[in-house]
Amino acid sequence: MVGPRGFEPRTSTLSEKLNDLWSFYKIQFSEWLSGQITEVVRKDYIKALDKFFDRHEIVTYQDLERALKFENYTDRLVKGLRKFVTFLEEEHILDFRRADDLRRIIKLRRETRIRDVFISDEELRIAYEKVKQKELVKVVLFELLVFSGIRLSHAVQLLNSFDESKLFRINDKIARYPLFAISRGKKRGFWAYAPVELFEKIMSIGRQNINYKTAQDWVTYGKVSANTIRKWHYTFMIRQGVPAEIADFIQGRASRTVGPTHYLNKTILADEWYSVIVDELKKVLEG
Repeated sequence: MVGPRGFEPRTSTLSEKLNDLWSFYKIQFSEWLSGQITEVVRKDYIKALDKFFDRHEIVTYQDLERALKFENYTDRLVKGLRKFVTFLEEEHILDFRRADDLRRIIKLRRETRIRDVFISDEELRIAYEKVKQKELVKVVLFELLVFSGIRLSHAVQLLNSFDESKLFRINDKIARYPLFAISRGKKRGFWAYAPVELFEKIMSIGRQNINYKTAQDWVTYGKVSANTIRKWHYTFMIRQGVPAEIADFIQGRASRTVGPTHYLNKTILADEWYSVIVDELKKVLEG
């Protein structure tokens, strides 16, 4: 795709105004959005970005920060801008480093209330069909979240530091990978459970260098996000009869003070239960 050049390194003035990229790629971006989000939201994003670029001239990263502060980081504007940056990255108009620089500036406001957003099997499947049209690494990340139920931060670290020698093959269907070394504090995980064939995909792509914010965009489609996938996975396990204590352990929610014997017992039970439900998990994505 031929068009305006992307951004220069952060310390310099941008080679092309972000406004120019918007003017040149607006129509293609709008088409790219179609099918990813509802028509109402798509129009809201375009309207918000039109107004933003009409009001502000974005020549430097500092211009972008000031403009977003002026606009108070409104939801539609920030989400629309993040989508636009992802579009520019996927179309190879911006490289991933410049895209990541922009995403660090275009931050979503923290919600002060707890959001109870839940997704259905069908919503998950629709998002998966969209992701399957992307690069293999994005498919692998999405599948890892669906099959393991682990946090996005742990999934990113797993893909960035994967070591085949640490993989435990439980049987011919499932395997688990230790999260102890790549997770810390209150949100420390134990294991990432997944089908053997998914770990084979992870081996095939090799270690990655994925940024957390980029990963968030990769797995977000409508109501589907890393957080809602994790909630869905937990609910799925409970509905399949997995005891809550074991479901918590599989997702890394178990007490950090668990003793060695109790921990070993939970691992054995988690192995057994995951072997039972893994085929049902596959059926959800297969439809």
